[in-house]
Parts: sequence; structure tokens; C-alpha cells
Amino acid sequence: MNINLLGQGFEEKSVNSVGNQLIKFFADKNFHTFTGISAFVSQAGIRGLSKQIKTAKKHLNIITIVTGVDQKGTSKEALEELLALNINAFVFYQPSITIFHPKIYLFEGNDKCELIIGSSNLTSQGLFINVEASLHVSINNSSVSDRKIVEQLKEYFKGIFDHSDPNLKKLNKKLIADLVKAKVVPTEAERKAAQDKAEKAERTETENIISKIFPKRAIAKIPTEFRGTRKPTTKPTAATAAVPSRSASAKGELLWESGKLTERPLNIPKGANTNPTGSMYFTKGKMKDIDQRHYFRDTVFSSLKWTKDKNPDTSHLERAEAIFNFVIDGKPSGSFKLILTHNPLTNTRSYEQKNSMTQVSWGDAKKVIAKDELIGKTAKLFKTKKKGEFTLEIS
Repeated sequence: MNINLLGQGFEEKSVNSVGNQLIKFFADKNFHTFTGISAFVSQAGIRGLSKQIKTAKKHLNIITIVTGVDQKGTSKEALEELLALNINAFVFYQPSITIFHPKIYLFEGNDKCELIIGSSNLTSQGLFINVEASLHVSINNSSVSDRKIVEQLKEYFKGIFDHSDPNLKKLNKKLIADLVKAKVVPTEAERKAAQDKAEKAERTETENIISKIFPKRAIAKIPTEFRGTRKPTTKPTAATAAVPSRSASAKGELLWESGKLTERPLNIPKGANTNPTGSMYFTKGKMKDIDQRHYFRDTVFSSLKWTKDKNPDTSHLERAEAIFNFVIDGKPSGSFKLILTHNPLTNTRSYEQKNSMTQVSWGDAKKVIAKDELIGKTAKLFKTKKKGEFTLEIS
């Protein structure tokens, strides 16, 4: 038996994260069975592992994932993502003051087993960037003493491993609907609404107090496939048909469309509450199916050369340069080299509130942007054929 500590999130690069270990073990063809037991699962966490799980079905005869749904930690969309894997998926719930809280990942093979027990949930943050600690136990099946730990695990959680526990239910569409109806499981929209409840002034005051006590830390990155939300695969209905999607045209591929432009992003100071920031955040706008925290950095501007800011106070920020060709009301209005800034920290209130983390600094382009006649108009961002060059059309 070999036992190692899997620590993550306490340093900037967590190469031994539980997520990386799961990816490695799913690819190991020496295993025939996987059992994952997690207090919570997230849509991004399950979706991020979906490719590995689907590939592993070629050699894994049995794949079982059991999740808890306490404290509204697992959403409706996360359960739907889990159900879509077409594996043995279960929900464990006991209506009481106690909660279902284990995190256990067991890979079984003829000659060996790999067991991870610790604090990492099957969520993107729990697998990669949260400060977590787990023990990784490598088991030699030819050793009686080694096998004992697996036997103890299966004996203690017998009702889960043999699916006989009355509080363990097979995941299906009806169960998901019942859990949502009973308000045990929230939708992602409900989770976001709860997060947005706090007034902005209160959030700012809280951040100002905390920032003076606890410094921010550099954190590890979540792999791209574990970020954001999946784009809907259903055909658009009449209610959604008007929502623009990424498409190609003579101008290039449409990457983003804003809502109606206001004074602040256009840097036109009018009232006392409007401050020219010199920049604009790329928000969802009319692109309702994107995660604005990651979409712009990891999809729209992923090909740019991103570097860490050289200022020690803002060294966590990433910067990149790109050429923006401006077209105002159908007329070319100049090309400008602009600076993009992305905040990769996922432990901030802005990130938790699912706000945009990527912005563009207008620089010299303010002379074509800061105009009253652009208020209320819409901006569209197109990808051109030239690498690192984009067209921003306002009309």
C-alpha cells in the first residue's frame, strides 16, 4: 500500500489536484469499475469529466456516481448533466439536520485499486482550485492488508455500494422534478438570484473591510472544459429565436453582441454617479448562453498572448493586446491597438456573482467611443481573418 497527500489550492499550481488524478485514472485501462461518492456535484464539474467518462466506458464495466443534495449545493442542471452521462447515477438524501458529506473516489482493477478520500466535491472548484486535502491510497490487490481498506469502505457504506439503502434513489427525470418541486434542489437561476440578493453597496463595504484584513492569493486555474455552462442543444423557440448566437458573415464570425450602450461603457460622464472608467467590461449582453466570467478570456480572446501584470499590486491580472477596427453606423472609424485585462481570480465576490471578468481599455479609441449619439446603440464584435484582430461595429 502506498499513501500520498493530494493537496490543492494552497499554492498557485496544484498539479496534484483531485481533478487531475481523476482524469489520469479514467484513462487507465487497468480498471474495470469506478465509484464516486460526493456531497455535491456541479454542472461544470460533471461536464468537465464527461469526455473522460465517455471514453472510459470502453474499459470500465461499471461507473457509479452518488451525489448528495443538501444545503442546495447541487443544482437541477447539475443533476441533468449527471443523468445525461447514462451511467449508474444516484441521489442520497435524508431529511434531517445532518447532511450527506463524504467525498470518495474508488477505481477498481484486477491487480490494483486507487482510492481517494478527502474534501474535494465533484465540482470544478472542488476538483481544482479550492483549498482541499485528500489522501490517495494505491492498493495492491495481492496484499490482504491492502485489500482490507476497500473491504472496510464497502462494508461501512454497504447500502450505497449495493444500492439497498432506502435513502438512495436512482436518478431519473421524475426524481429531479420532484426534488425541484420540493425546493430541495434549486435551478442555476435560483442559485444566482440568491447570490445577487445582497445590495451592491453592502458588497462593496464588505470587500473594503475584508481586503484590509486578508490579502488576495494567487490561485490555480480551472481547465477550460470545467468552466462555464454548456450551450443549449435544443432548437430555438419563438421566445429565444431573437437571441443572437455566434455566426459567420462577410464581416467575420460574430463573437458578441452587447445590450443597449449606456454612458458608463462609452465613457461619457453625465451625472454625479457616472464616472469615466476608460474601459468597458464584456458582459453577456444579448449572448444569453455564455458564462461571461470565462467566455471572453478562454474563447473570444484565447489566441492572444496573455501575460501577468508587472505591477506587484495587480500581478494577478492578465493583460493582452489586440487590434480593434471600429465601424460606427456603417462607416470605418479607425483601427486601434487596445489592451484587454482579465481577472482570473475565482474567489472574489465578482466571480461568485458571475459578473464579467474581462474588460477592454479604450485608450486612444475614446475619441470615437465617447459620443452622445452612441448611447442606446448596440455593439457587435466580429473575429477577422487576421490573428489578434477584431472588428467592433456600433449601430
